[in-house]
Amino acid sequence: MNIQCKNCHSQFNIPDHKIPKDRDAVLNCPKCKEKIIIPAQKSGTGASVGSGSGLRPETAVQNQPRTLILALEGPFLQPAVAAAGQLGYTVETAPNKAEAIKKMAYHVYPLIMLEDRFDPDGDIVSAHMDTLDMSVRRSICLVLMGSSFTTGDPMTALHASVNGVVGPDNLSQMPGVLSQMIQAHTDFYRVYMDSMKAAGKA
Repeated sequence: MNIQCKNCHSQFNIPDHKIPKDRDAVLNCPKCKEKIIIPAQKSGTGASVGSGSGLRPETAVQNQPRTLILALEGPFLQPAVAAAGQLGYTVETAPNKAEAIKKMAYHVYPLIMLEDRFDPDGDIVSAHMDTLDMSVRRSICLVLMGSSFTTGDPMTALHASVNGVVGPDNLSQMPGVLSQMIQAHTDFYRVYMDSMKAAGKA
């Protein structure tokens, strides 16, 4: 299982057999010493995802975060891939919604960029993102892309349960826009986690 530290965003690969299935596992990040909580796997999930989906475990590169870009051929795919690569992310894509959900069940991606045409029914958000443990969900910056959006519109992002939206108006500035959204997400949850630690709840 690939584990990502929500504090420093380093990723590490831990053999599945070393992670307890019946209770939460707690470990310290080898890099920054932040506490990492791995939620207990519900029955019917976990090992079966890796063994039955045809996915092979991938060796995570330390200090090189991965992004999952879910977009159809069109105006958003290439700018998103180029921007993520420019920001130092290893880019992965999925050919369809089912494969995307499999990938997200097996890996924690600190950045997911989703085009509305790729998931017109909202299944990726409702069937996967909204069911994640909040400690995991908080580590993911989810960006929604679409031709009907205005880049950075906070109300559209709130309504869609995402961290940011990108429209066709700023594609040439995608690296800068994406960097700002990632930084805003990181800053928001850093304040949140500091508050939780001060209250003795983290």
